[in-house]
Amino acid sequence: MTDDWGFSSGSGFQPGPVSSSNIADGFSQVGVQAGVVHGDVNQYTVAPNASPEEKFEVGVRHLDGRMADQARQLMREFVVSSAKSDRVRFHWLLALVSGRSRNELSADESRQLRDLQEDQPEQGDDPWAQSLRAVLLLLEATEGRNTDVTVALKELDALPDPQKGMILRHTEQFLEGPLEDEVWQRAIVQARNEQKINARTDRVKKFFHPDPVAPRTRPPHPVDISKQTRLRAVVSAVFLAAWSVHVAVRLTAAGKAWTMLGCTLVLTIGALAVRHGATWKIEYIDTADEAGSLQPSGAFAKKIDHDLKNRVATNPPSGIAPAEWLQWTARTRRSIANEIINLYWERWIGADRVAWLLQHEAWQMQRMWRGGTNLSYTRAQRAVPGLGAYGLVGIAVLAGGGLWTLVATAGVEVLLALETAIFVTAAAYIHVLARLEKECEKRRFAAEHDQYEKVRASREAGFERWKAYLADRPDDQEMARWLDCDRRIILDRALHHYRLTASNVIAHAFIETQAASSKRGRVHRGPLRYKKYQISVFLLTADGVRNFVSVLDFDTGDFSDKGRLNYRFDSVAFIRVNRDARNVQKVEIVLVNGQILPIQMTETAPEEITADETTELVADLTQDASGLQHTIHVLEGIAAEGRRWFRRTASGW
Repeated sequence: MTDDWGFSSGSGFQPGPVSSSNIADGFSQVGVQAGVVHGDVNQYTVAPNASPEEKFEVGVRHLDGRMADQARQLMREFVVSSAKSDRVRFHWLLALVSGRSRNELSADESRQLRDLQEDQPEQGDDPWAQSLRAVLLLLEATEGRNTDVTVALKELDALPDPQKGMILRHTEQFLEGPLEDEVWQRAIVQARNEQKINARTDRVKKFFHPDPVAPRTRPPHPVDISKQTRLRAVVSAVFLAAWSVHVAVRLTAAGKAWTMLGCTLVLTIGALAVRHGATWKIEYIDTADEAGSLQPSGAFAKKIDHDLKNRVATNPPSGIAPAEWLQWTARTRRSIANEIINLYWERWIGADRVAWLLQHEAWQMQRMWRGGTNLSYTRAQRAVPGLGAYGLVGIAVLAGGGLWTLVATAGVEVLLALETAIFVTAAAYIHVLARLEKECEKRRFAAEHDQYEKVRASREAGFERWKAYLADRPDDQEMARWLDCDRRIILDRALHHYRLTASNVIAHAFIETQAASSKRGRVHRGPLRYKKYQISVFLLTADGVRNFVSVLDFDTGDFSDKGRLNYRFDSVAFIRVNRDARNVQKVEIVLVNGQILPIQMTETAPEEITADETTELVADLTQDASGLQHTIHVLEGIAAEGRRWFRRTASGW
């Protein structure tokens, strides 16, 4: 819609104790629900003929997106097959330890870690060499291998912020002992400082907006003049011309040449006056497909109609109640909804991809109202002829000229005058109707074409504004860094609640799932990200397991505590892990009292899968980014060995 179409003016919960556990409600899961997929983003795509070095670089991006398992797979070939620079060794070292504790490394990975520790980088100004040295010193201090903790921390603090941030992000699970509290304090300070940087609260929502589909506008209906109308216009014009010549010859032969010339002049002047005095009005008319029900019907049509109504209701002009505004715009909304439904009916275009157009039209209705434009119209138009002052004068002149001609012909022959009156009146009537039909159709097309151009320009401008709004949409790695800050902050909330320090916790783990009624989105070959997360933190302590659950509003970075669950090691009967046909893992913690705590990762809907993807791949990436395998490792250790596993882990066996 455009406003210049030429219209006439007119918080936390903790229930009471049950046995030895504090149980909180709120471990519900979310079913399959289609989300946004940015299929044109290729930051995680590996070309079929990619070299080991190219795969390594894609692996670095996976590591930055917290998909450490996938990063290790992509990096391994290049690390093994080539001489390693300090930058390569630094990233490979972080990939080895990211999201894992020491006992999760395979024998081969433990050997590679020892090789990296034995090959210390040279002292120098290269930031990658400094960063690699800092990580190695931290690991040595953790193992108690002749490295002073203060030296390791000094090296860490001297690093540039990007490298320091990477170390704090990826070594969280791996560091142990006295060093852990010192590093944790730095990690939580960094998390608080960086949790909302780069205009997070303004930009996160843009990640969950789909890529908008380009604007379309209904073209004007082509000029449609029937053959019969064209034939009537031509035949009647030829007949009128022939009869005029016949009458002129008869009058001239009777010695009335000057009378003939006078009649011709008067009739010509009258015809020109009528033509010049004709007026045209463009009206909007009801048609069956615009004034009636949605055309066509179906889920897409209902979604468009519903969303347009909501957007119009939330954008009323000042001083008008939403209900009143909806009533006044009912016909307008139906017309616009039908147009959009018919323009974007293809199956692959979802209603969310034209959401920008619905908002644009809602704003345009408001602009039209402020401009005094009548909103009661449909898009179908017609041209209605009329006569102005010149036209009325022309009619009078034509009448006078016709009467003069009849009197003159009657003086020659009465039958000629009678024939002229009958034949000319009939032919003129047929010709005028045919000409009016042709002219109405041409003017209707011109008006619709003018409207089309204005609507097209308006929508293209709206589309460009929307693309400019989405231009700073965060990439997946930035989303991962914000989420990492959130994870650290919720972990710190759990530590403070239970009055624990980082070193009091032998192991910790997270499970991140989609909160109820939350949007979700991802990039091509990337993990699912959610507007709202339900995050469960598991703390393994000397007294048992502490489970702290919060809901994260990812738009704002705000938390609302949802519940807590505390149980002893011997309260866990077993852990059940199932993997379905789509590779989605479902975890159940079964306590000895028979209580089952289900944890299920979100499934991917088939319509979210793009080219060269599978549901299994997306499930793997999402579970990799959430650190699910580390969580399962911790929970299975508790279920299998109980306190003995805790003692072995705490002592570093």
